[in-house]
Amino acid sequence: MKCNQCDNNAVGEVGPQKIPLCLQCWALLQGTVQKQSDALREEMNYIHDSIDSMFGISTGARYPLKRSILVAGSTVNHIAINDSQIGILNTSNIQNLDQTIDTLYSVSQIELAENIKKFSEAILSEQGLSKEQQSEVLESLDVITKELFQKSENRKKTVIKTLMSGISETISVTANSLTIWQILQPLLQKFLQL
Repeated sequence: MKCNQCDNNAVGEVGPQKIPLCLQCWALLQGTVQKQSDALREEMNYIHDSIDSMFGISTGARYPLKRSILVAGSTVNHIAINDSQIGILNTSNIQNLDQTIDTLYSVSQIELAENIKKFSEAILSEQGLSKEQQSEVLESLDVITKELFQKSENRKKTVIKTLMSGISETISVTANSLTIWQILQPLLQKFLQL
């Protein structure tokens, strides 16, 4: 089934009309809906605060705002990072992976999002890899996951396969990361249509 908005294959249907959308179009729609929802929550909180200050009464609970973790100048919401890992991070790769996870959650691709999160965290805490290897694997994963949001015909499939091969080779000596990769790799191949 094709996406209603572009030539990609659809991953789900939206609304009562069951409009088929691809991952990229669905992410765009969900991102827009989320931003509208966040803006309305902030507006409601502002109204409550204004009433409180005018009349000196409490108007009740506020909507919780999304809290982010600041790591070396970057915001990370999904990937757990401890202080000892900050030195090895290329914060732009972690931030990109975090945004990918956020987008995948928003389009209900929970399994893929969870496995990218688990794999990223496993690499960050992997004792059997050097800091350079950890950074290399995360950078490769960042490049691969960016391709999820490209049109099928624009994906760099040879590059993706090479990077996946490189990840497999690098982590071949690490049991925990390898176990997660063996789940994540087929999911990525399915979504990237490799």
